[in-house]
Amino acid sequence: MSKSVFVSHAVKDKKIAAEIVDLIEQGIGVPEAEIFCSSLDGYGIPTGKTFVTYMKEQMLEPKVVILLLSPSYFESKFCLSELGAAWVKSHFIFPILVPPLGYEDVKDVLLGTQVSKITDDIKYNELRDYLDKEVALETKSTTKWDTKRRHFLKNIEPLLLDVAGPTTVPAAKFKEMEAKLVEAQDELDAYEQEITILKKQLADTESLKDRQAVAALKAEYNADNKEVLSNLHEHANAVRTALSALRVYRVVEMMLLSDHYGKPYTVSIGDREEFEEAARRGIVIADEYTQPNWASQKMRKLHNTLRELGSFVTAEAKTLEEIADMDDDAIVEPSTQDFWEAHYF
Repeated sequence: MSKSVFVSHAVKDKKIAAEIVDLIEQGIGVPEAEIFCSSLDGYGIPTGKTFVTYMKEQMLEPKVVILLLSPSYFESKFCLSELGAAWVKSHFIFPILVPPLGYEDVKDVLLGTQVSKITDDIKYNELRDYLDKEVALETKSTTKWDTKRRHFLKNIEPLLLDVAGPTTVPAAKFKEMEAKLVEAQDELDAYEQEITILKKQLADTESLKDRQAVAALKAEYNADNKEVLSNLHEHANAVRTALSALRVYRVVEMMLLSDHYGKPYTVSIGDREEFEEAARRGIVIADEYTQPNWASQKMRKLHNTLRELGSFVTAEAKTLEEIADMDDDAIVEPSTQDFWEAHYF
């Protein structure tokens, strides 16, 4: 006989699955005997039972199938079989999206089904409401549920940092990357040939000019300019670290930088969920016009690193201008999107 709740997950995500089980048991009140989670002792396959047969039995008539969608999930044949069985039997599913996967990674698999991000605490209320109607729950107060949900979100934060990206890519993507590699190698060969020619031209030029003056110019460039570039990269790395610590999506990062540097940016309707999550984290203020919450404690580090970078650029403006004049490929203006894409993303 099927248990009421089937937690479909990859073995590599066992710790996250354990937190999900604890949430629905201790927070919602689903009895232990009504939860099936194959990788957890007491919730999995009893001793003496055949693995495949018992798994099939559990997929017959569960009230809900919780899908823990991670990169490891889509690389597991058993997980894909469970997903297919839930779809064929039209079971009620509650898909939970685990980063680094995004909506675009699962849209073709779930065919338009709404997916909940694992950090979206509001969505778990929908799961609670559904189970309350379909399963005989042990009584849990709203206060208990809210407290348990907050603890769950806190407990999974370090676990999400250990979730690895996919180890395989589709054949079409592989061919695309292979073609880009060949193209890059061709460009590299061309650059090496160009460098060889330029080195010869430089040597010929040095032989025609005052050697002492040429040596002085080289020493100035190698010492001062390289030190300034190194310091610029250090400041940029500090900004990138501060951005990463906010754990928000790229569109939110882009909006924060645009606001800081006074660049135009419009929040699109399609990015609403990303900015709502950022608002819950205290990163932005989701008012009539979405805007950064620079006054929040979480934003203080980013604000300080951006200010320090700005002060450095102002102090070294002349040297940075010289570097840009000597090298067309040098990206040294932090107020531009080219700089953001080169150093932050």
